[in-house]
Amino acid sequence: MLDFIWVAILALLTIISLIFFLTTLSSDMNAVKRLKKKKSSLVINFSLFAISLISLGLIIYLFLALKTQVDILS
Repeated sequence: MLDFIWVAILALLTIISLIFFLTTLSSDMNAVKRLKKKKSSLVINFSLFAISLISLGLIIYLFLALKTQVDILS
């Protein structure tokens, strides 16, 4: 199980950033419409989305790399 610790950490990071992205996006979109703010205030929301996508890609890459290593060592 220790071999897959990075996969678990990245999965947790992905879930947390997606939750924060989804919860803050709706309230910020309403604030942008209601207060007529610039859409540049949504940069933090989309950076959370980018972090979750990057983490998801790293999870897939690390899982495949670890699976290959385990197959070689077995």
